[in-house]
Amino acid sequence: MPYHSRQFWLDFLPDALIASQIGIWETDFENDRTVADATTAALFGVDPVQAALGLPLAAYAEAIFPADQAAFFSNIDRVCEQGGLFVVEYRVRSAANGVRWVLARGHYQRDERTGGVLGRGIVVDITESKRSGQADDRRFLVLQERDETPLDRIATCALQARGAINDVAEHEKPALQSAVDGLLWAVGRALAKRNLF
Repeated sequence: MPYHSRQFWLDFLPDALIASQIGIWETDFENDRTVADATTAALFGVDPVQAALGLPLAAYAEAIFPADQAAFFSNIDRVCEQGGLFVVEYRVRSAANGVRWVLARGHYQRDERTGGVLGRGIVVDITESKRSGQADDRRFLVLQERDETPLDRIATCALQARGAINDVAEHEKPALQSAVDGLLWAVGRALAKRNLF
């Protein structure tokens, strides 16, 4: 019975992420490569096949509104130097989706051995919350470290777990990645709902 339940979630997860407008991304700054799922690719107007293989961060940044790029790159510069939590809200535009508000949340860490910086996270389409006036900008832009909410701590830990999966045996990775991706999906949904009230 547990197998069937797990298989359901493995089959359900990609469709659930797409339906919820929650995407997953991973950025390797040393190689200037950002790998993203189809939802993230659609939000940023990039080819999903190329996104799955990895594109330069600039390919995604082209979709960010010019007025929002300074805040985006300021946060990128900070996490490249210090690592840590990345939370930023900005607008993107693509031919297929028009203008969308997104919330990107991730965790960056420096590899002590190579010095490279790797970040993993989620991007949530919060357009409807913004249009209805129910989203509170301050909740997205303030990084809470010591006084993080439980949901923020869960998100941080899930992102760290996603990063640690790269260190496990290859045959264990698919199941672990699916489980953590499911948690990230649930956290993304909870973060989106939190901003509706």
